[in-house]
Amino acid sequence: MKKNNVFVLAQKEAADHLRDPGFLVLLATYTAIIFASTYMYGSMEHQNNSTLLSSINIQMISRFTPLIGIVLGFDAVVREQKSGSLNVLLTHPLFRDNILAGKLLGSMLLAASIIIFSVFVSVGTLLIFFGLELRETDLLRIAAFTLLTFFYVVIFLGIAILISTIVKEATDSLTYNVVIWLFICILFGAILKTLVSIFTGQTPNESVLLTHLLNLSPLHHYGEAIIGRADLSFMGVNMESTIGGIFDTRYSLSQCLREFRMNIIMLILMPVVLFIIDFIAFLRKDLTL
Repeated sequence: MKKNNVFVLAQKEAADHLRDPGFLVLLATYTAIIFASTYMYGSMEHQNNSTLLSSINIQMISRFTPLIGIVLGFDAVVREQKSGSLNVLLTHPLFRDNILAGKLLGSMLLAASIIIFSVFVSVGTLLIFFGLELRETDLLRIAAFTLLTFFYVVIFLGIAILISTIVKEATDSLTYNVVIWLFICILFGAILKTLVSIFTGQTPNESVLLTHLLNLSPLHHYGEAIIGRADLSFMGVNMESTIGGIFDTRYSLSQCLREFRMNIIMLILMPVVLFIIDFIAFLRKDLTL
């Protein structure tokens, strides 16, 4: 794999997204959602003299941030194939893995930039409008939160690129990705509770099966690691850990990281596995129109 080729393709991928009006509209909408949700949530927490960390609306971030990964990846392959540009690229001294690696790298860098910007929006809103104090100890926790949010989004990027590699139309890819997002981020907990209750007759807090099934969801690992909640989906499983994630200032950051190390490992491993599958699917794909 030639590094120069990968970096050039990554720059092209990022530039293509930044020139896309649809992507810019989504970015503006996402920023507005983050600002509005942080302001509303911060005002409620502020009345209780809460800290800055507890005033960040993690539930809203966990539900809408995956859309960044979906938008960056849902047409990454199928768009290029339909336009014929993939075949043109392959006439140059490029290998298939160069093309996919460049697309992944460009999308990941753009996703990282958007996440860092959204964290600045959240923290800035709380500092400017509510005058909450940003302590030195909070900075490391915010940095860890930003990194984990990046891995969380990249999971959905990996899913989006995989679907884009398999399907033949961009509209189909978008539809499948939106359905997956709705299932994982909105409906997963409620559906799981209902099914477990029907088949076992147990309540969510009693069911060991429910606890194991939650491990299939990246939202579970993200919620556990950040705020110690087992499920952040709509009407999801209402279980909390003794330690409230990395945002629990009663414990040191190192203690929190040790407590939730398996959740963090899963957030890192999931995109790695998905990227391997992406490469295998892309290398085996028939690129003829």
